[in-house]
Amino acid sequence: MNALIEFEAGRFADLFERNDTLGIHMFMEHMNIPLDVQDKLYNEISSLAKKDQRSIAQIIETYGQSLLSERLAY
Repeated sequence: MNALIEFEAGRFADLFERNDTLGIHMFMEHMNIPLDVQDKLYNEISSLAKKDQRSIAQIIETYGQSLLSERLAY
């Protein structure tokens, strides 16, 4: 897991803790996440019993668009 995903997960954890739905969607828009993926990501994080940074980071990685980790595995 890279530092960017950890940062994003921490930000999501904070926004979800504050129940800031608008902030969550604005943050995802700032991350350039497509709208259909935003809904899936929001729903999956919302369904977590414990919204901690590690759990959220794992979800972000499943929806991630970055190939960085794949490029580093050579």
